[in-house]
Amino acid sequence: MSWQTNTMVVVARNVGRTLGLNRWIASYFQGSGYETRYDNSFSSTLNLGDCVWDVGANIGYYTRLFSQRVGGNGSVFAFEPSPVNFARLTESCADLYNTTLIQFALGRENGKLSFQQGIDELGATSRVTGSAGGGGQMVDVRSAISLIAQGEVPPPNAIKIDVEGFEYEVLEGLADTLASSILHAIGIEVHFGVLNERGMAQAPQQIVELLHKNGFTVAWPDSSHILAIRNNF
Repeated sequence: MSWQTNTMVVVARNVGRTLGLNRWIASYFQGSGYETRYDNSFSSTLNLGDCVWDVGANIGYYTRLFSQRVGGNGSVFAFEPSPVNFARLTESCADLYNTTLIQFALGRENGKLSFQQGIDELGATSRVTGSAGGGGQMVDVRSAISLIAQGEVPPPNAIKIDVEGFEYEVLEGLADTLASSILHAIGIEVHFGVLNERGMAQAPQQIVELLHKNGFTVAWPDSSHILAIRNNF
């Protein structure tokens, strides 16, 4: 078990989040550029010609970076369920010829779930609440394995996941694709506080175990991000 998923550390993080201290603590111990370091680490795993999934694309910051990184023979599939964010994503990425924008969430299975739009300026805290009929607007949810099986999207070489506490369901929805040698890198922002609110405080450790089981070496570039690289890649 890594220290990031230790039970006492998870409890301390949840207390810090309640008190509004976590961002200050992260900046103090990791430096203000820790997210940039993670971004660079994940981007360095991408090759020209790769197929990259941007799961939780928001308004397209990473989508544009990935599009440039994989080049003309590569492809990017950007998933964003929020109608508000998707409109901005469409505008931001209108000039990207190797990118496909998809307006639904990825999850464990196909269906519809309640969705909450983030109140921040960029809508970055928008999230699936994880329950059908739980209030809020409803959005379409698809499992990754069903999309691949029906030929709607190709299997990914790399996946970036930033889905505000829904990350474990996204991985479960990949099913056998997680073990495929085609998939060589996964970057995940782990939202400890939201997972705790959902009663899933053990999900970070379960995510790590699932990745190990499917042939990945897992590293934490900082206290909130996982970078998983397939063994022998």
